[in-house]
Amino acid sequence: MNARAIYRCTGRIPILLLALMMVAGCNQSNKASSSGNSATPASAAKANTSAANSDELACKLVTKAEVEEVMGEKMKDPDSGPASMQGGSICMYTSPDSMSAKNVTIRVESPNFDWNKNKEARRVEGENMRPKRGYIRPVSGLGKEAYFARHVLFVLTDHGILRVSIFKTVADAVSGEETETKTEAGEKTLAQKAVARM
Repeated sequence: MNARAIYRCTGRIPILLLALMMVAGCNQSNKASSSGNSATPASAAKANTSAANSDELACKLVTKAEVEEVMGEKMKDPDSGPASMQGGSICMYTSPDSMSAKNVTIRVESPNFDWNKNKEARRVEGENMRPKRGYIRPVSGLGKEAYFARHVLFVLTDHGILRVSIFKTVADAVSGEETETKTEAGEKTLAQKAVARM
């Protein structure tokens, strides 16, 4: 059998497999919808609403006006969505200027987020940074515990874990992590408002 004949035979296999998978998938969804599905339309709608609300939670923690006040300029309406496949929510405010990278990100982590593991990972990452060492810098008076790492604010509360990040100016981005920057002060301002609403 020559190469052309082999290609003609084997080239059809992926198409056949795809067709079989589609048929099997349709049969599975038909079985699931027709067999003992105890969810009523009302309960299904409620589940969908709560899922949508969890995706938007981060955007309910700070207002556009509050973000604009911290940034000192107008921002676009926020975009929201899930923070990850494990859950949580993320809200991003961006500049209306398409040439600007300025943004503010408010993120509520999923219930599976491991606070201590993440904090340790940030500490190790900082110790290995070159030429300047990075630091975990504790922040007092915010939630149960809070810290800055790589100029991003992490806050542990009774109602979840919050992460606030603002676009860094070049000066803030290259500054050491030992002292608070202007951007970090803005992150704290937004975090204080967000924690009160969690």
